Amino acid sequence: EKYCRYHRDHGHDTEECRQLKNQIEDLIRKGHLRKYVDRDAPQGRREQRREEAHRHKRLRTGGDEEVITFSEADYEGVRLPHDDPVVVTLLVELFTMKRILIDSGSSADILYKHAFDQLRIPVDQLKLVKTPLVGFAGETIHPLGSINLSVVAGTTPRQTQVEMTFLVVDTPSPYNAIVG
Repeated sequence: EKYCRYHRDHGHDTEECRQLKNQIEDLIRKGHLRKYVDRDAPQGRREQRREEAHRHKRLRTGGDEEVITFSEADYEGVRLPHDDPVVVTLLVELFTMKRILIDSGSSADILYKHAFDQLRIPVDQLKLVKTPLVGFAGETIHPLGSINLSVVAGTTPRQTQVEMTFLVVDTPSPYNAIVG
């Protein structure tokens, strides 16, 4: 149901589009939108980005919560807006799984069949899923099913374990999984 007019794609609303907000902020910083900007107003996006980092990037470590934040130094050398992929390694069902794409615009967590097969989980463990997925190019993909898997992020003492529901799809991908 969500549609982004900036990307001309489904997955998130235009008002929630971080790339669009970063693009506008970059244009403001370069002075291209000077006549539309109230210089007396607080620096909203930068403050909002810090608040979002504090609100959304929390890592549970044995009952305590540690905040993962990003500073201006982390943006050094990054041309904004950027669309660099974030690819991580996670422990999935006690197996180290590399090449997991983090896609905050994705409404589903995807596990590709080639990775599912390497976990050696019987196919009859998959739960039936009737709803198809629609890809970026508008193609329809029918999941083989869904499965709940244990996922561990981080290393001791800074790690968290969650149970995630993955849709298993049989389609080519350079990634093993996509985490939304």
